[in-house]
This record gives sequence, structure tokens and C-alpha cells, in this order.
Amino acid sequence: MAHSSMTRNDWIRFGTVIVVLFGSIFLLRPFWPLKDVVSLGLDLQGGVRMVLQAQGIEQMPADKQRATMDQIIEILTNRVDQYGLSNAEIKRLGTERILVNLPGTQDPEEARRLIGQTALLEFHKVLDAGSTPESELVPTSSSQVILLDRDGIPYLVAEDPLLTGDALSDAKVGTSQQLSTAGQLFIALTFSQDGAQKFVDALRSLKVNDRLAIVLDGTVYSAPRVTDSIKEAASTGGWRAVKDTTTISGQFTKEEAKRIATVLRAGALPTSILPIEEETVGPTLGSDSIRMGMITVAIGFILILVYMLIYYRVLGIVADLAVLLNFLIIFAALKLTHSTLTLPGIAGVVLSIGMSVDANVIIFERVKEERRAGKAPLAAARAGFPKSLSAIADSNIVTALTAVILIFLGTGPVKGFAITLLIGIAGSLYSALVLGRLLLEKAGFAEHVPVKVSPGTSD
Repeated sequence: MAHSSMTRNDWIRFGTVIVVLFGSIFLLRPFWPLKDVVSLGLDLQGGVRMVLQAQGIEQMPADKQRATMDQIIEILTNRVDQYGLSNAEIKRLGTERILVNLPGTQDPEEARRLIGQTALLEFHKVLDAGSTPESELVPTSSSQVILLDRDGIPYLVAEDPLLTGDALSDAKVGTSQQLSTAGQLFIALTFSQDGAQKFVDALRSLKVNDRLAIVLDGTVYSAPRVTDSIKEAASTGGWRAVKDTTTISGQFTKEEAKRIATVLRAGALPTSILPIEEETVGPTLGSDSIRMGMITVAIGFILILVYMLIYYRVLGIVADLAVLLNFLIIFAALKLTHSTLTLPGIAGVVLSIGMSVDANVIIFERVKEERRAGKAPLAAARAGFPKSLSAIADSNIVTALTAVILIFLGTGPVKGFAITLLIGIAGSLYSALVLGRLLLEKAGFAEHVPVKVSPGTSD
């Protein structure tokens, strides 16, 4: 049995197969449990599903409604990403509502606070302050308002803020190193250049010992006094001197400080949002779904492997190796692209496994036709691949286009199905056309094409 030597294209095929194979294995470590391998959706992992209603949006013009909803979705997406809630799904639901799926969320209340907080940061000049929650302060004009701190102590402040959260460029959680407050958490604010200049202007308008209330969503978090040093820094150093000088303190827990810093970085919502529906998906349902889904995948996988071995005998090994490589490609691609595997996505994996042998079957049958025409095994294999491309393209391109349409127009479950299906189609084509061809032409499998050749035909 003679085989041709490896050409440059053969080495390229061999190299890509090695890279894809070992790259997929590397990405998929530790292989189990599944939640540590790929990102799982709400239906598999459990978590929180919320429907939010944007307040006051129904009174806006249509174009303003769309812009406001897009801004809310962008801000909420930035919040959950920065907070570390992976695999979140945030999308519009009608014209006034937003659907939020947070897979794997352990604390629904914390998620609700993160999502629902308006994050309106303001700096107000303090006109008077109480000492206890029972202190009575009375505004003397319409330009004054009463605000409370988290302990209920009232502050009389100027209604118009001197500065807002738009001036910020960053917010980070820090730990106090001062002896009197050692270990206490605070939020360090960083102003943009324009914001720092506005802060300088605000400080120049205040006197030494005046108090500046730092207010988040209508609650006073701290009200530091203006000192000689900060006034002098603002006067002589300009915006650079005050860019990183402001902090928010207030006996924060770690989670609260992290949440506040996150929402400040992401920016304030253009309007308040109200949760009108909330559902907690328990982990038991997710575990059952994963187990049944993986059992289905395993059964389908095994049945296909056995069938191909029985029907195509030695050539069935080629198809089985292609199916195995495609299986690795699907999950590695989900991991690499940070896509979320849902229960419908598992259905897409099952369908992809079934479709992964389709290209191999077409190729094998075309090679058998070439053998019937009297060609030698290697020549039949080389002729069979290009002649089978049109049939493979017709069957897979239509399915791939359908999957693309479902990705762009479908909802969450449908989208999850379409993503895995599209990846599976690409993986099956690669496995059949690259790995399959390499095995048939260079590993001697073409010699085992189960077709009787006419007497007198040379092999």
C-alpha cells in the first residue's frame, strides 16, 4: 500500500488540526463540572430573572424613548460586567420594559440593588445640619431642601448641586489606613479634567469650614468640611490638585462599597426603573436540566459513533474522529467566545452532532462512486472531496443562514440554540474537509472504501 508524501498543504492541514485539537483540550480543562467549563444560562445554572419598568418613559417622544432605553441597557450592562456578574442577559422587552437574566446570582437582593440603583451623585452646599434624627430643620426658601443621611439625621442643603456624578471618570473601593478608622472601607472618586475644574470652581465658591454634602440617590453619605489645605490646593494647583482628593465614607460593607463604586463608574440611569416581575430559578432545576441534557448528548453521541462503525466499518473511524473533534470545537468555541450554553443550546449540540456526520456521508458516498468508476483508492479520495463540495455547501449554507437569522432576531432560548448550531456547522465542515481528508489521503483509510472494484482495474 503506497501513499504519497506530505505536501505543503498537507502539513498545513495537519498543523491546524493539531492546534485546534490541543487548543480545544486546553480551553476545556477541567472538563467537569460543566459550569466550570463553559458559561451556563439561567435555565441551567439558576439565578434571577427580572422585568424592569422604566418610569416616565411613556411621556417621551418615540425617538427619545428609544434613546433612553438604549442608554439604560448600556448602563445596566456595564454595571453587571464591572460587578462581576457573568453571562448576564439584558435586553429590551417592548417599548418600556427591560428583561434582565442573571445566571448564577447567589444574592437576589444584592442584584436588585445593583440593577435598580439610580446612582445620581450630587455635591450640595450644607446650610445647616442636625445632630440626631429628631433634629428639626426648616427651609427658609424654595431653593433649600432637607436631605437625610443613612442614620436619619437631617441636612439642610442648597437645592441646586454644585457638582454631579457626570464629573467622575472612576470610582474605586479603598481601605482606610488612618489609626482612628483603620480597616474601614471608603470609595475613592476620580474626576475627569473638566469635572475636576468644576470641583475647583465649587471649592472656590465655598468658605473654610463650610460643609459639602456628598449625596447619592437623595441620601447624604458624608458631609466633609472645606479645609484651608484643600482651598489652597484648589487655588494654586488647579484641577490636578483635586482630581483624586475626594472619598465617600459611611461604614460600608464590602459588597455595598463594591456595588456603589460599580454604579458610579457605569454612570447614572437617565430615569428610575422599577422591578415589576422577579423570579428566582433554583439550582435543582438547573442540575436536572444539565444531567438530562448531557445524558441526551451522550446517548446521541454514542449511537452515531456505533452506527458509523457498523455501516462504514473502517471508514467509520474517520467519521467518528471527525465527530469527536467537532464536539470539542463546539464547547471550545463557546468557551473562547464567552457564549452562554442554555438548555436549547444543548439541543443545538445534539443536532450538531447528528449533522456532523452529514458531510462525511456525502464525501464517503462520492468517494465510493469514484471507486466504482475504476479509480484507485487514493485517486478516488482525491477526486471525491472536490466533487462533494457543492452538495455539502448546499446543505450547510442554508442551515447556517437560518441560524444567523435566529441569532439576530430570536429571543434568548432560540438564540442559544442558533449559536451552538452555527458553531456545530462550522466545526463539522472543518472536521470533514480537513481532518477527514487528511485521514483518507495520508493515513491509508481510503484503502478501506467498502466498494467492489471491477475485475482488471488497477489499484
